[in-house]
Amino acid sequence: MLLAGCTQAPAPLAVRDYPLEADALLHGLGPSQTCRNDRDCQEGAVRAVCTLGTCFGLLTTDERVTRALLVERLAAADAPVQAEALKPLLAALASDTTTNGQKLAAIDGLAAVTAKKPNDEVTVALRLFAAHKDESLAATARLALGRAGDATVRPALLEDLTRGTELLRAEAARALASAVQDPGVQQALTTALADASPVVQLAALRALTPVARTALVAGKISELAARTPAFRYEVEQLLAGGVK
Repeated sequence: MLLAGCTQAPAPLAVRDYPLEADALLHGLGPSQTCRNDRDCQEGAVRAVCTLGTCFGLLTTDERVTRALLVERLAAADAPVQAEALKPLLAALASDTTTNGQKLAAIDGLAAVTAKKPNDEVTVALRLFAAHKDESLAATARLALGRAGDATVRPALLEDLTRGTELLRAEAARALASAVQDPGVQQALTTALADASPVVQLAALRALTPVARTALVAGKISELAARTPAFRYEVEQLLAGGVK
């Protein structure tokens, strides 16, 4: 029974091991951890990924789908977990012993944890890789920088939009969305509405969303809807507020 005037002490907060949670996202729980699903790969508030009975992390899996899922989880992790992930991700990017796959994962991971809080050290590292001789690493780095609004890679992204593979053209369109107010970017994206690939057309259309109701862009996306009925509904939704 509580005495009058006394209050019960609050329950102590659970102590979280942020470095351990970050390590779980980056490296998994290791081969000694047998799992049946992702819940068995949980450490604190984060989960690695269970694949074939083993817990994998961002830097220990070769599967692109698994890496994409872990990047999403890292992007959604609490800020202290993301902060603990920065140093090992930068180390993986700089190491001569990590594979290209691990470097690609590190680039995507760094982009995820700095999306809302830019980091100068990360920006410098990604700019170096944007000029890498390996095109897959260079493209991944400049796409990450482009999504963050870094103007230094804009000329390269504009070239990707016109000369890249279908996938790279689409990703370049998405990355250029952050600079859609730039007249040169708008022109390039409206030109991409006539790309031979519907995937690229759709990426360009969505990248143009913030300026879709300006007179010039509205006319171009209306032409797209007339040429390709499959886009008609999305174009109508974009133009629903009228031309500015």
